[in-house]
Parts: sequence; C-alpha cells; structure tokens
Amino acid sequence: MEWINFRHLYAFWSVCRYGGFKHAAEKLFVSQSTISEQVSQLEEYFDEKLLERTTRSISVSERGTALLKYADEIFSKSYEINHIFRDKNESLVPSQIRIGMVGGISRNFVFGLVFQNLIQERGTRIEVVDGSFEDLNQLLKSHEIELILSLEPPRKKDLLALSYKQIESSPLCIAGSPDLIRRIKRRRRQTLQTELYMFRHHFEGEQLQGTIASQFNLDGHVPVTTDDISLLRFLANSGRGVAVLPEIGVMEDLNSGQLSRVRLNELPPIDFYAVFLKNGFHRELIDEFLA
Repeated sequence: MEWINFRHLYAFWSVCRYGGFKHAAEKLFVSQSTISEQVSQLEEYFDEKLLERTTRSISVSERGTALLKYADEIFSKSYEINHIFRDKNESLVPSQIRIGMVGGISRNFVFGLVFQNLIQERGTRIEVVDGSFEDLNQLLKSHEIELILSLEPPRKKDLLALSYKQIESSPLCIAGSPDLIRRIKRRRRQTLQTELYMFRHHFEGEQLQGTIASQFNLDGHVPVTTDDISLLRFLANSGRGVAVLPEIGVMEDLNSGQLSRVRLNELPPIDFYAVFLKNGFHRELIDEFLA
C-alpha cells in the first residue's frame, strides 16, 4: 500500500491553519514555493482540488475541508505522542493545560471561573499565555495552547476548525469609591464632574458616554479608554474617578466593600467566551470543564 506523504499533508494543514502560503512558509522556515509545491503534490496524489486559489485569497474546498478534519486529528495525536514519549510524561491523564488569555480579560474572572475549577477540583496545572486574539488563535491552531478565553467569539472563517462556548455574561457598570457612587446615585440637578475611565465597547465611545451623562447627570474628562478590564479595575480603585467596565471585573472589590457600582442595565452585557479546537488535545477535559 502506498503511504501518504505526511510532510505534504502537514504543508496543507499549515496553509489552512496559519491563513495562507506565506504564513505557513514562515512558520515552517521554508520558502513559499516549497509549500505551494508540496500542496500541489498532495492534490495530485489524491486527484482532488483541496484549495481554491485566486490572486487575492485562498479557500478550502469541500474535499479539502473533509481532509482537514483528519489532519487535525493526526497532528493532535502527534502532539500527544511528543507529550508522552519525548517529554517523558507517561500518564495519559493530562496534568497540565495551557490557556491563552486575550490581553484585556479580567484576571480575577479567570481565577474565579477557571483556575479554581481546574486546579482545586481536578488538580490540573495551568500554564497561561497572554496575547492578542490573532496571536493566540495561531497558537491554538498549532496545538501550542488548548483553550482561549476571550471577549469575542472566533470569526466565521475560523469555524471550520474552531468551536466556542459563551461561559459568562456580565452587565456593564460604573464602579468607583463608595463615596463617589453615592454622589452619582443621588442624581442631583448639578452635574457631577469626575474622571471617566471607559471600557472600549462595541457601542461608539461618544454614545456610551452620552448614555451615562443623560442617565446619571455625570460629565467628565475621559483620560483612558481601553479593553483592559484589569487596568480599569485598578483605575476604579485609585479614587480619582469612576470606571465603566464589566461588573465581573470588580466583583471581589464590590464584595469587600472597597468599591461600589451602579449598573448600566440599558446597555447590552459583555460576553466572555472559551474558544477551542474541534479536534484538539485535552478535548475531554475541556468538554468536562465547559459542561
């Protein structure tokens, strides 16, 4: 029986997972023409068109999509073999899971919903990588991490390989010192001037600020706009102003009385997602956790 050339299959898998011939060549440290030739030879071997190429883009054909599912399983198993034999971890029960956190996500949220569950209940060791969604997506597709915690779901074009689940939803709130929040809740006729630290929301910043101003008679300078929830928590605790952010990002401070808040119930809540490979390593552990 003639065997598949797995180098050619890996080239095809890399083109699909890294988003093109150029990125695949950079990851594999070979020329773009080498990758293109290997994919062409794989197509010739199967007598199938696996990739649809245009001058500006590539897409995976229907038959290529079917092959990609097998390639995901093969290279996931390759990682598992390395984990057991090269890294000398004889146990098939995973003792470590690597999680990517999109830079702005709340650290105390991650600890509360992920770390305690995986560490305390399962004794699993956690390795954490920070980064942008795009960078973490590449690490996930190459099996260098097993899970991404994000404020956004994967893009439609990635759903051939990725699955996701909404794991939490949190209302937006205005958080600050108890004294400042009491003054906001009184809603006196006189406008309250204070610094506003704003969460970068899918609402336009001016619209979000306008909603706050009209509802709470609150006006002020906006020195910081960011999607970094941990930074907004720090600024809310600084006493210099109030922060607009997902409530879950300051839950510990609210429970301790360090901060108070007013909810912005008229605005859509902020959703948190877990993103993972459909055929990734540690999939049983991830499925059990997300259940």
